[in-house]
Amino acid sequence: MISDLQSLIDPLTKAEFLTLLRERKLIFLPGSGSRRFETLLNWGALNHLLDGATFSLEHLRVLRESTEIPANLYVKQGRLVFATLSNLLDHGVSLIFNQLDKHVPALRVLCKDIARDTSEQITAGAIVTSGRGGALKRHYDPEDLIILQIAGTKRWQVFGPAVNNPVQGVTVERPPQGPPVFDHMLQPGDFLFLPAGQWHQCENGSNRSLHVGIFFEPPSGRDMMTMLASQLLSDERYRRPLTRHSSPEALAAHEAALKASLIDAVKAMSLASFVTERAASPRVDSVHLEGSTDRAHEAQA
Repeated sequence: MISDLQSLIDPLTKAEFLTLLRERKLIFLPGSGSRRFETLLNWGALNHLLDGATFSLEHLRVLRESTEIPANLYVKQGRLVFATLSNLLDHGVSLIFNQLDKHVPALRVLCKDIARDTSEQITAGAIVTSGRGGALKRHYDPEDLIILQIAGTKRWQVFGPAVNNPVQGVTVERPPQGPPVFDHMLQPGDFLFLPAGQWHQCENGSNRSLHVGIFFEPPSGRDMMTMLASQLLSDERYRRPLTRHSSPEALAAHEAALKASLIDAVKAMSLASFVTERAASPRVDSVHLEGSTDRAHEAQA
C-alpha cells in the first residue's frame, strides 16, 4: 500500500530522491510489470468517478495531440456523458484529469505527505490515452513530475537540453530537434521522475493507457515578489495614480517615497519565513498541471 513518499519511491531512499529533486535529474525505475500503483488509482475507480461526475468539469481536458475536443460532444445539460466520453477514448482521443487528488483519497493522502517532506505544493492528475500518438505535442512542464504507469503502455521520449528553471509565463523556446536523451516504453508499475523544463512527447501503446502524474510546484523568487506586491496594496501610496500629480516635483517626491518604502519592505523579507508560510497555507486552485489550457510553451514536434 502506497501512502507516503518513501513507499512511492522505493527502492530509492528519501534522501536520494530529494537530492534528485533538488538537482533536477531524470531517473527511471522499472516496475517489472507490477500493479503496485493500482492502490492509488485503477480503471474501476477512475471510471466510477467519471460516471458519477460530481466534480467540476473544468478539471477535465479532452483532446488529441493538443487539439481540444468541443465539450458539447461529451457534455449534455452541464453533465458529463460517460458513455460518450468512453466512445471518444476508444477512437484515439485522450483525457487529462487535473487536480485528481481532490477526489481520490489515496492520492490526497500521498500528496499531503510529499508536501510535508518538500514544503512544496503537490497535486496529482491522470492521463488516459488510446490510439496512435499522445495527448500533447512535444512540450515541457514548469513543474517537476513523477510519472506512475498504471495500465497499458506508453512510450516516453525526452529531449535535451532542458529549459532552465521554468515558470509559468516564461518566453517560449523552440523545442530541441536532436535525438532523445531518454526513449523508453513504460510498462505498468514503472516510475519516471521527469524534471521541470524537460522537453518530452509520448506515444501510446497498442491498448488504452492510464498513468498518474504527481506534480511538484516549488515556490520561487517570483512568487515571493508577487506576495510582496499584494501586501503593498494596503499602502495607499501604491494605489495613487501616477499621472495625477500637479507638478514634476510632486511626482519626484512620490517616487522617492515609493522607493524608500519598497527598499524597507525588501529588506524585511525572509525567504525562510516565506517558504514556511506558503507550505502551511491552503493550496491554491491556480496550480497548473500538465496540459493546462493557458500553457504557452506547448510546441509543434
